[in-house]
Amino acid sequence: MAEFLIYNKDNWMDVPSKDRPDLTGHENVERKILEKSGLRIERRTEKLGQHDIKYMRRYQRGDPIEARQDSGPRGNKEEASFIFLQVLGLSLKDAKVYCAQRIDKRRSYYIDLTGLVIDEHKNASLSISQFNSRLKVKK
Repeated sequence: MAEFLIYNKDNWMDVPSKDRPDLTGHENVERKILEKSGLRIERRTEKLGQHDIKYMRRYQRGDPIEARQDSGPRGNKEEASFIFLQVLGLSLKDAKVYCAQRIDKRRSYYIDLTGLVIDEHKNASLSISQFNSRLKVKK
């Protein structure tokens, strides 16, 4: 049985910024780049491009980050931002397909976590048919 490590929090780029709550973290970084004095236009454009690439590659809620054999070792950092999703009857080889990245480094798939029952240890379990109904392809 395969177990997925699923990203389960809002990315800082998508939530209101601490110093500018009217802007998301992404928008606030863009604002700071544009307002930074002393940067030549070429360098400013380069920094904005780099930030946009980082924004496109960010983890988002529901992204399957890793597939591994069920009941593998877990670290403390994983528990802060992730849930562990067991898919009954799915092989590890088949599960790894859903963790693939596209050419632009974004995840190809995400799992709809709406209404998913997660226990106090951040574990959840689905059958293959439930998993398939929650599996979405990113655009």
